[in-house]
Amino acid sequence: MKNRREFIKTGAMFAAGSMLMPMGCSTKTKETVAEEAATAIVEESTLSVLAEPGVQVYSVRDALKVDFAGSIKKLADMGYKYVEAYGLGLDGKMLGMSPAEYKKIVDDTGMKVVSTHATYFTKENANQIADASLEAGVEFVVTPYLSDELRGDYSAVAENFNTVGEILKSQGLKFGYHNHAFEFEKQGDLVPLEILLKETQSDLVTFEADLYWVKKGGVDPMELINKFPGRFSMFHVKDADKELEQTTVGSGIIDFPTIMKARDTAGLKYYFIEDERTDDPFANLKANIDYMKATDFS
Repeated sequence: MKNRREFIKTGAMFAAGSMLMPMGCSTKTKETVAEEAATAIVEESTLSVLAEPGVQVYSVRDALKVDFAGSIKKLADMGYKYVEAYGLGLDGKMLGMSPAEYKKIVDDTGMKVVSTHATYFTKENANQIADASLEAGVEFVVTPYLSDELRGDYSAVAENFNTVGEILKSQGLKFGYHNHAFEFEKQGDLVPLEILLKETQSDLVTFEADLYWVKKGGVDPMELINKFPGRFSMFHVKDADKELEQTTVGSGIIDFPTIMKARDTAGLKYYFIEDERTDDPFANLKANIDYMKATDFS
């Protein structure tokens, strides 16, 4: 099946070719004009990713406990368009709410829930997770963490990811994994995250590259993207200072212009700003989104 990019390009080439008029002495061929039209449409579609900033609401986790609806509205007022939720459990609840209730609160602000982090689950729980995710209206279900006991056999984890990914795919959902730094700590000669990338099927399992934790793990994010092209549907955008502590996006050492220009290579569909610092989290998120909106990533 053609992916979205191939579909856009093919459609643009057909449209350009069908409407082509005689060009007199122009040196452009019909194929050149069609290709330029296709390129323009593709570039517009990839640039639109950057125009729609998302937020991982774990950034304001304490505020959500006090005033969920009010906190969500504050994020919308800053200009965030997409929400990535967290806390989906095996009971089907999202922070104690039904997925439908959670979705309505976000929808009422004009934002949209497109992804959620969910507890680690297996095929026995996959249908419950899928039902809750469909009720929430998300596209992506992401496992954000592996407990210590799961880290002894990354091949077994990859096998489970393929299994649950297939179940979710059959219901119209996409499954993914979000990294921290521990996945870059070698086990012998092997890098755990690379085991997961190599042993999962790209049509069943995608990845959410947390750019801060990649850097904290001692890896250049561009090296990871170039080594595994097309595997990163989502980014977590947050920055690191020289001591590898979190800092405001754009003020640290991570090269966001280069990384975001590689969005097509990565396979990026959404990016979510996340800031885990607890000192004035709303001000931190405002500074982060201001940087992303003011920076030219074209």
